[in-house]
Amino acid sequence: MGKFTDRIVLILNILGAAAMLMAYLAPAVNPARMFLPALFGLAYPYLLMLHLAFICFWLIRLKKEILISIIVVLLGWNHLNNLVPINFRTSEIPVNSSQDRFLKALSYNVRGFDIYQWSKEPEAKKEIFKFLETQEPQLVCFQEYFTSPKTGQTHTYISSQLKYLPYNAVYYTADPANRSGFGIATFCKYPILKKSRIPFNSSFNAAMYTDILFRSDTIRIFNIHLQSIKFQEDNYAFMDTARLKYNNEQMKGIRAIGSRLKTAFTMRAEQAQIIANYIKDSPHPVVVMGDFNDTPQSYAYRKIKKGLNDSFRKSGRGFGNTYAGEFPSFRIDYIMYGPPLLSSEFLRIKTDHSDHYPISTHLFIPTESSIE
Repeated sequence: MGKFTDRIVLILNILGAAAMLMAYLAPAVNPARMFLPALFGLAYPYLLMLHLAFICFWLIRLKKEILISIIVVLLGWNHLNNLVPINFRTSEIPVNSSQDRFLKALSYNVRGFDIYQWSKEPEAKKEIFKFLETQEPQLVCFQEYFTSPKTGQTHTYISSQLKYLPYNAVYYTADPANRSGFGIATFCKYPILKKSRIPFNSSFNAAMYTDILFRSDTIRIFNIHLQSIKFQEDNYAFMDTARLKYNNEQMKGIRAIGSRLKTAFTMRAEQAQIIANYIKDSPHPVVVMGDFNDTPQSYAYRKIKKGLNDSFRKSGRGFGNTYAGEFPSFRIDYIMYGPPLLSSEFLRIKTDHSDHYPISTHLFIPTESSIE
């Protein structure tokens, strides 16, 4: 019985190792060319837990097969650090740095300020504004920003709730001319010198950059919201109740979910390439904030991050999952920055006012001479 069990577990372990190696390919393979690695990349946290279980099993059995999972996990050390960074200190900023060179940045997908009461919390919008005030950010990037004159939730109203951030730039995806509907918005304590939309292939998602004047330096802020999966209620219901029956109805549900995932992965890859080109061409130091709708184990993340630092990796701790909705939780919201900027005290703040958790970090902008 023991030998038979060992053989079965060994076969599963080898299959799990192959799946893990496929997940490691996800950041390097464009999902438009090959979709399968992206799917395994999405499953990376669960594959990691599977291999930890294999390690425990072989450890108890005192078998050399334990090396399979140990080697596979160590091969992905960089990916592991994306999931759970090993930081002994939460700052990369030199001690005694000038306080007036710090910029507290916060990114938050607010889900329309809960205008349709998804959270079933009557005071969600007010609570969001209260929360933001207590955080005292100097720069905020909103995704799923929403205004509508019919509801009284106008841009003027929102601006009045954020008086401590007097400068702002907004781009509406569905109705730019009438300045209403869903979009993205950047609010800042410091003057905005320039703003520009980044055009890409979506009628709901968006990206833009704003140049802000921090002291006497210009910093380019990218606010991005990449393609969402757009699962429908029937997709969520299927995932909640699915049992392997291999009938036509179940195959139809699996294909529907797979199709939505493939479309979203492919569109995000294209959007990420466009944004990466804008980042590369920036004449100023760069900060990238927003909802990527993709994990660190993805092609889109790798494309955008090239040449930048992920503030969670540099100054965060623990699991940084930012999605709080019905789909399994992943880290899909980010604050990145390019040289010569540094970061400290990255936080994922648990609130229940949206289906995303807000994230924040303190960015350190060196003196003008360092930037030049």
